[in-house]
Amino acid sequence: MSIATEASISESSSTIPAFPVKGEPGRSTAFRWYFVPLIVFLMGLLAMAQVFALHLSIRHQRLNSTVVDAVMEIQIKAAVFHLRIEEVLSGVQGMNVEHAVAGMDEAIRLAEVACGAGQHREGSSVSDLTEDLRAGKQADEIKSLLTTFKAIGLQRMQQMQRTGHGPLAHRQFDALFNDLLAKAALLEQSYKANRVMTRTKSSRLFLGIYLVWGVVVAAATLGLRRMELRRKGAEESLLQANSQLLCQAEELRRHRENLAEMVQKRTAELTLANGQLRVEITERLQAEQTLRESEKLIRHLSCQLLNAQEIERKRISMGLHDDLGQALYVIKLRVRCIEKKLGKKQQAQRGECEILLDYLDTVIEDVRRLSLQLSPAIMEDLGLTAALRWLVSAFQRDQGMEVSVDIPELDRLFPEQHQQITIYRVLQEATSNIGKHARAQKVSIAVRQHGGRVSFSVHDDGKGFDPVEAATKSASEKGLGLATMSERITMMGGSFNLRSRPGQGTEITFILPVASGAAP
Repeated sequence: MSIATEASISESSSTIPAFPVKGEPGRSTAFRWYFVPLIVFLMGLLAMAQVFALHLSIRHQRLNSTVVDAVMEIQIKAAVFHLRIEEVLSGVQGMNVEHAVAGMDEAIRLAEVACGAGQHREGSSVSDLTEDLRAGKQADEIKSLLTTFKAIGLQRMQQMQRTGHGPLAHRQFDALFNDLLAKAALLEQSYKANRVMTRTKSSRLFLGIYLVWGVVVAAATLGLRRMELRRKGAEESLLQANSQLLCQAEELRRHRENLAEMVQKRTAELTLANGQLRVEITERLQAEQTLRESEKLIRHLSCQLLNAQEIERKRISMGLHDDLGQALYVIKLRVRCIEKKLGKKQQAQRGECEILLDYLDTVIEDVRRLSLQLSPAIMEDLGLTAALRWLVSAFQRDQGMEVSVDIPELDRLFPEQHQQITIYRVLQEATSNIGKHARAQKVSIAVRQHGGRVSFSVHDDGKGFDPVEAATKSASEKGLGLATMSERITMMGGSFNLRSRPGQGTEITFILPVASGAAP
C-alpha cells in the first residue's frame, strides 16, 4: 500500500463527523443521573416532615386535653370537698368526708400533673407542654392552694368538734375556694387558647408542606418532561450518527477490498528498503571497524614513532655528552696548556686564550643542557618526581619568572618508564612554550590526585592566544607541540584540555589514570 493511499484512508477516517449533541454533555448527563434520586429524596423528606409534624400536633393536642381534663377534675374535686365540709359543718348526718379528702388528694396529684411534675393516670407527661405555655407557676399556685384548702377544711372540722364553727374561718375557707376556682379557670382558658394556637400553627405547617410538595411535584413533572425531550433528541442524534456510520462503513468496505493488494505492494517495498538498509548497515559497520583498526594502527605507529624518537634523542644525548662534550673538554685543556706556555710578553695571546676558554665553558654548558633536555639522566637515576622538580628549577633559573610548584611523589603512581617519559615530555613542552611565546610573569604548576586519576595543571599569566585561530593554521605555522602533547596523553588513556584567551593567559590541564596496582 502506497503512502498516498494510506494518507487518503487516514484522512477519510479522520473526517468522521461528531455526533450532534445539544447542550453541554457533562452537565446534562449529571442532571439526568441525579434528578430522579433527588426528587425521590425530597418527596420522602417532605413525607417524613409531614408525619413528624402530624405526630407532634397529635401529641400536643393529647397533652393539652389531658391537662384541661386534669384542671376540670381539680375544680370538681375541690367543689365536692367544699360541699362535703359545708354539709358536715351544717350538721348533715351520714356524710362521707373521707371520700372527699381522698378526692382532694387526687386533685393535688392532678395539680402536679398540670405543673409537669407528675403523670396523669393515663401515663401522659405534660412537662413539655407546661414549659411551652410557661404555666408551671400557675399550676404550682393551684397545688399550693389545694394543699392549703384541704388543711383549712380539715382544721375547721376539728375546731367545730371542739368549739363550733366561726364566721372568720368560714369566710377564709370560701375565699380560698373562690380563688382556687378562679385560678383553675384561668389555667384552663390558657390551655384552651394554646390548643387553638397549636391547631392554627399545625394548619399553617401542613399548608407549607403541601405547597412545598406541590412545588417538588411540579419540578419533577417539568424535569421528567425535559428528560423526555432530551431522550427524543438523543434518539434523533443517534439515528443520524448511525446513518453516518453506515456511510463510513461502506466507504471502509470499498477500501478494504483493495487492502490486500496495497499491503502486498507495500510489503515488497519495505522488503527492498530493508535489504538496502541491511547493506548500508553492513558497509557502515565494516567502515567503522576499518576506522577503528586504522586508528589503532595509527596509535601504534605513533607510539612506535615516539619510542623511536626517544631512542634517537637518547642516542644523540649520549653522543653529545660522550663525544662532543669530551672533545670540547679536551680542546679546553689544550687551550689551557697553550696559555701556560705563553711568555710574559704575549699578553694579547693570553687574553685571546681566556676569551676562548670562556667561550668553551659556555659551549660545554650548552651542550650539557641540550643533552639533558634530549634525555634527562636524572630521571633514570632519581626518578620522575626529581626530574620534574629539576625541570621546573631549571626553567625558573633560565627564564627568571615567578614559579609556584606543587608536585607530590609520583614514582609510585607511574612506575613504568614510558609513563614517566610521557609526563616529563608534556611538562617540558608546556614550560618551553611559556618561555618562548607567553611573555608571562607568573607560572603555576600543580599536581593533584583524585582517587584513581592524577591531574596536572600548568597555568601562566602571559599574553594568551585564540585556540580556534591556532587550530586553523597549517602545521608549519603552528608546529607540532600541542598536537604531540595531546597525542601522548591520549595514548596513555588520559584526557588533554587547553584553555586560553588573548590577554588572559593560558592553562594546560591533562588527567592520567593511575597505574593498576599503584598505591593510592
